[in-house]
Amino acid sequence: MVSAPSKDGYSLSTPSDPSRSVFFGWSIVGFTFMTQFTVGGMFYTYGVLQKPLSEALEVDRFAVSLAFSLQTLVVAVLSPWVGKLILRTPIRKVLAFGLAALLLGFVGFGQVRHLWHLYLAFGLLLAVASTLIGPLPSNAMIANWFVKRRGTALGISQLGISISGAVMVPIVSWLVETQGWRWAVTSMGLGLSAVLIPLVWKVAVFRPEDKGLLPDGQGVADSADGRIEPVSAWTFARALRDRRIWLLVAIVGPSFFGVGAVLLALHAHFTDMGLSAAQASSVVALATLMAALAKPLFGVLADVLNQRLLMAAALASQIVGLSLIVMLANPAGLMVAAFFYGLGYGAGMPMWTVFIGTLFGRAAFARVMGLMTPLTTPFTLFGFPFASLVFDATGSYQAAFVTVIVGIVLSIGAVGLLRLPEVSVARAGAPAR
Repeated sequence: MVSAPSKDGYSLSTPSDPSRSVFFGWSIVGFTFMTQFTVGGMFYTYGVLQKPLSEALEVDRFAVSLAFSLQTLVVAVLSPWVGKLILRTPIRKVLAFGLAALLLGFVGFGQVRHLWHLYLAFGLLLAVASTLIGPLPSNAMIANWFVKRRGTALGISQLGISISGAVMVPIVSWLVETQGWRWAVTSMGLGLSAVLIPLVWKVAVFRPEDKGLLPDGQGVADSADGRIEPVSAWTFARALRDRRIWLLVAIVGPSFFGVGAVLLALHAHFTDMGLSAAQASSVVALATLMAALAKPLFGVLADVLNQRLLMAAALASQIVGLSLIVMLANPAGLMVAAFFYGLGYGAGMPMWTVFIGTLFGRAAFARVMGLMTPLTTPFTLFGFPFASLVFDATGSYQAAFVTVIVGIVLSIGAVGLLRLPEVSVARAGAPAR
C-alpha cells in the first residue's frame, strides 16, 4: 500500500485489493445523510416552535415566521460564496465552522428574550450553519465521490431531510410539552452537534482522490469534466448568461414553489372542504411519505434510465396529483392524489442535483449549485405567502393550485429543451480535474 499526505491532511493510499472492502464513498453518503438530517430538522421543527415562541416573546406568529424567511434569504446570499469556499478550503475546516455556528445558534436560540435575539440566532447563526454543513457541501461531496451511481447516492443522502421530519418533530414536540421550548431547542443543538463532531473528524473527505481512490471506486469518468470552463470562470454574471442554468431553474422552480403553495396549505385546504383534521393529516402524511420514498427511488432510476424522461415523469406525476386535488373532495380520491403529488415533488431535489452533476461535472458542482441557489430561493420563499394571498382574496386555495399546475406544465417544456451529455467510462486511474 502506497501512502502520502494530501493537501487536506488525509492519507493518499491505494488498497491492494479494494474489491474486498466497502467503497468509502458509502460512508460519505451516511455522513451527508446526517448533515442533511440536521438541516431538515431545523425546517420541520420550526412549525412546532412557532406558537410557544410567539407566546414567550409576546409577538404575533407572523413576526416569528419572519425568522424563517430571514434564514432562507441569508442562505441564498451565502450560497455562491460557500460554493467557492469549499473548493478552496479543507472541507473539515468548513464543516467545523458550520458546527460552531450550529452549536452557538441553538444555544442562543434557547436563550432568546427579544424578537431580535430570535432573528440573530435562528435567522443568522443557524443560516450560516445550514449553508456550511447542509445540502450544498453534502451534495458536492456526493458528486465528487460518485459518477456512475451518483443518482443513487444523492437520493439516499437527501432522504435524511425527509426522515428528520418524521423523527425530530415528535421528539421536539414531546420536549416542548414536558421540558419547555427553551430546553427543547438547546437539547436539539447539543444532541446534533455531539453526533456530527466525531463524524466530521472521522468521515468527512471531499474527494476520493484525497484517499487515493477514484469515483465509484472503479474509475468512471465524469462526462462533463472535459467540456466546461475552469471553475474560476464561474461567476454569478457567468451563471446568469448560461442557458442551461435558466433551464434548470425553470425545471425545478415551479416544483419548489409548489412545496410552499401546495404542501403547506393542504391541511387547511382539506379541512375547509369538510374533511376532519385526522383525515386531512392522513392525506398530507401520505404525500410526505411518498416524497421521502421518491428521493432514493428516483436517484436509483437516474443511474439507469434517461434522466430527462425521468424528470418529465416526475413533473407529470405532480400534475396528476394536483389536478386530482383540485377536482376531488372525497378522502379516498385525495389519498390517490397525495400518492402522485408526493412521488413527483419528492423527486425534485435529487433530480436537480443529478442534472447539475451531469451537466457541469465534479469540479464545478459546488460552485454551480451555490450560484443557482439565489435563483431558486424566490420560488421556495414566496410559495406559501402566494397561496395565503390567494385564499384571502378568493376564500379558496384552488387558484393557487392551478397556478402551480401551469408552472409545472411549463417545466416539462423546459425539460424538452435541456440537453445532457453522454456518460463515458475512462481508463482506470484517470485523474479528475
